[in-house]
Amino acid sequence: MTNDWRHSKQQTNNVGTKSLIKLDIVTTINKIMKQTFVHDISHQLQTAVFSSGLTTKLICLFCIIGYGLSFSSQCVQILAVIPGRIMPPNFWIWTFVTHSFIELHIWHTIIDVIVVFLYSKMIEPLWGTKELLKFYFIVTIPNALFATFTYILFYGLTFNEEYLFERPIYGLAPFIGAYSVVIKQIMPDTIIATTPLFKLKQDHVPLLMVILSTILWLVHAVPIHFLIMLSFGIIISWTYLRFFQIHQNGTKGDMSSSFSLANFFPPPLSPIISVLANTIFEILVKMKLCKPFIKKYNVASSSSITINIPGAEAADTDRRRQKALKALNDRMKVKDLSSEAWPELDEVESPLLPPTHQLETASTIIDMNNSTKEDLNQPQTS
Repeated sequence: MTNDWRHSKQQTNNVGTKSLIKLDIVTTINKIMKQTFVHDISHQLQTAVFSSGLTTKLICLFCIIGYGLSFSSQCVQILAVIPGRIMPPNFWIWTFVTHSFIELHIWHTIIDVIVVFLYSKMIEPLWGTKELLKFYFIVTIPNALFATFTYILFYGLTFNEEYLFERPIYGLAPFIGAYSVVIKQIMPDTIIATTPLFKLKQDHVPLLMVILSTILWLVHAVPIHFLIMLSFGIIISWTYLRFFQIHQNGTKGDMSSSFSLANFFPPPLSPIISVLANTIFEILVKMKLCKPFIKKYNVASSSSITINIPGAEAADTDRRRQKALKALNDRMKVKDLSSEAWPELDEVESPLLPPTHQLETASTIIDMNNSTKEDLNQPQTS
């Protein structure tokens, strides 16, 4: 009886020891994963800080200074937009420029700085410093005007003077929303995360930001002006990029189908949004606020027909470049995993096309004038 009791006690101790060992292993793995994640984020942020341009650094510097000034309520009143003081006899119009640098919460400031540094690392090399600075003011200043008019409208409906004097408009929310639109334009259809239910693409980010901001406003985590400014920032940035941004080739806007307003919404809502957007666009064309969408057909050559879409050349080139780089990186990963040999140097192969397609394309020549096809692989007969 005593031996059985000792044996059972020894088994219990062994089980407890194994459980403790497993718990220590799991804890150690979690710590390593957290340290690795934090190290990756900090490394990317450091790289973005040192490689960013002057515009990015100035925006983040002013955001940090603005947060320091926000501890003074008088500075907030002077630098943030107060709808009642925009109207006569005050005319505090400088606040349309300074309001975006004010943040009252440290976590808002941290998010602003991180997003601006990481996103500007991709955008500023493509656009340049002047274009990014121009884009910043195009998004923030009209956004402050729209938010001011919205607060005045709220006052007209409720006669609550808090909307005029007690609720300042501040923050970098419109610029954050605008960045999501720019990344959607540069890298459309990019998969951010994959779940068993759906795939999260870059196209869904602007709408998800609006939904998340609405939820945060309902639980009183963010003020109402945050939701207003974020939504207007997305709309203003898309309008500018779609119709007015001047590209290096001299064209304006980006009229490609992948950047239409309907693509910002899920497929069930896309047809409704498309009809609404087309109707508004036709009204703006009749008001001469936008130019009509014109496709140029080049039928001078009998062998091909060229279709030129205004403003799409530069944007599509950047997208193809991004897709080609992604395909090349994926192929290099496959090579490292499977240790497969690369093709010979005299083989011409594109990462975007399968080999069979290229062989077939290289082996035939189509003569449009004689409507005959000559196979280069066949021996010539005299």
